[in-house]
This record gives sequence, structure tokens and C-alpha cells, in this order.
Amino acid sequence: MRPLRSLKEIIGQEPAIRLLTQALYSRRLHHAYLFTGQEGVGKETTAKALVYHLFCNVSQDEPCGSCPACEKLDKGVHPDLLVVEPEKREIKIGQVRALERELHFRPINAEYRVVIIRSAERLNPEAGNALLKSLEEPPPYVLFFLLTENASRLLPTIVSRCQVVRFRPLPKAVIKDYLIKRLGLDGDFAETLAELSAGSLGRAVELAEKGLLEDLHAFVSAGTSNKASAKYRILERLAKFLPEDQKRFLELLRLWVLRSYLSEKGALPYPKGLPEERYKGDPFSAELAIALCESALESYVLPELAFHQLMIKLF
Repeated sequence: MRPLRSLKEIIGQEPAIRLLTQALYSRRLHHAYLFTGQEGVGKETTAKALVYHLFCNVSQDEPCGSCPACEKLDKGVHPDLLVVEPEKREIKIGQVRALERELHFRPINAEYRVVIIRSAERLNPEAGNALLKSLEEPPPYVLFFLLTENASRLLPTIVSRCQVVRFRPLPKAVIKDYLIKRLGLDGDFAETLAELSAGSLGRAVELAEKGLLEDLHAFVSAGTSNKASAKYRILERLAKFLPEDQKRFLELLRLWVLRSYLSEKGALPYPKGLPEERYKGDPFSAELAIALCESALESYVLPELAFHQLMIKLF
């Protein structure tokens, strides 16, 4: 699926898109933006769409998608777009120093050099203070986009140098419609994913594309089964996941526990797409077990062992 290249393609974030579109066409872009909102609601997609508008060689109104600049952005190799992200758990001062050196050079192919900082709340104190200097006196050709789920974890002085743009959770109907039209999912499956996404389109797409919902079914089925072979298969599969996918799986497991509990109390209906077998234990004990599994994975415990211990505690 091709990347979104136009601000008009961003769904469900009308106030944010309206603000950015006005700034773009009036040529009054702020030198630094702070995009805040939960994961998967379009913060980075919006930042990159704005970059297409700025870098396209043919038109600023609507990126053409076929010029050299658009093609480089499609491939993620445009020299004037710089992306900074955490190394393991944090963004370190060495990364910011390297960025500062890079920003001394003027744009190579575009009018601007654009910096996207993912998970900006993970700037450690030294890196945050170093970045602050660049935000206070940036070169005129540099634009910053800081992306965060929690602006309160950033230095107040960094927040004060940025224009804050808030991204809201997406309505379930918007997510369902996207999954049907863009991914070609059937209505019932799309509705289930929209229900489980908690307003995050990115989460819904990941669930669809990576098959994590099927993995949850397999984990619960194996946990309630006496067959050692079934347990071995799913534990082996989870152990091979990338760390970010292991994290997503544990988030989905949390959701299964929560919705099982809420449906038992009559607070919310149980989503159709979750495992037929509902969690019957204490949700607080389940949360502790999941948190311990997360901690073990972050501490480089063998994933098979971490997930096996989690299965034992849950079932």
C-alpha cells in the first residue's frame, strides 16, 4: 500500500489538517511543531504528508507522486528528511549532536530540511537540553516535527518553543470504513478491529496485517488446552516476533482480559472477534503477570520462557 502523500488523505483529524493546510498555503509554517496524541492516530503520517507538499518538484498544492522528490520520499531516501528515533529506550545526546552537525548544511534537493523526532518524550535530559538550543535558534531552512503520546513528559521549555497540534482518537465508524475501503476487509472483521483499536487506526491496521488477533486466539486456546504441542507452537511463534510486535501482542492480551471482565460485569458487550473463551481470573493479577512479562522481555530474558511463565500465571 502506497504512503499517503496529501494532507487531504488524512482522515478523522480535520482541526489539525485545517491548521496545517492554512499554514502551508499562506507560507507561514512554524519552525517547530509538537504533534501529540495516542499512537496510531496519524501524527507521523500527517508530518510526512506535509513533507510531500513541501518537497514535490511539480506542485505544492497536491503532490504529484511521480517526480524525483516524491519517489525518494516513497522509498525513504530523501536526503532532506531526517528522522530521529529512540535507540532502545531513549533518544541520547549523541543522536542530537549528530543531528545538529547535519543541520549546519543547507538543503540538498528541497527548500527545507525537515526533522521528524519519533517518541520525543524519550529524549533523555541531556538530549532534551541540547535539542532546545536548536529549537531556540534554528536555521531558517529547518522545520521540526516532534511526535509524542505524552507531551507532559517533555521539558516545558521544549513544548513552549513548539506549536502544539493535538490529534484525537478516531471514531470507530471512521476506522471501520477505512479498513473496508482501503484494505478490502469484510464488514464484520473490520467492525471487530475497529472495536479493538481504541481509536487508533494504526493499531487496527497492524492487527489486520500482522495477524495478531489470530495469535491471541492461538495463545488462549493453547493456555486452556492440555496439549503440550499447542503450547509449544504458539510460544515458539511469539518468541520470533520483533520486540514491537511482542509489545502489541501483550496490549491485545490486556484488552482481552479487560473486555472479559467488563462483559462479565455487564458494563460492555464482549467483542465478537475476541477468543470465545473469556478470561475468568482476577484482572489485577493478570495485569501484574503481563507487566512482569514485559519487564522480562526488556531485560532480555528468553522470550519463550517469559511467555511460558505468563501462560502459566494466566491459565
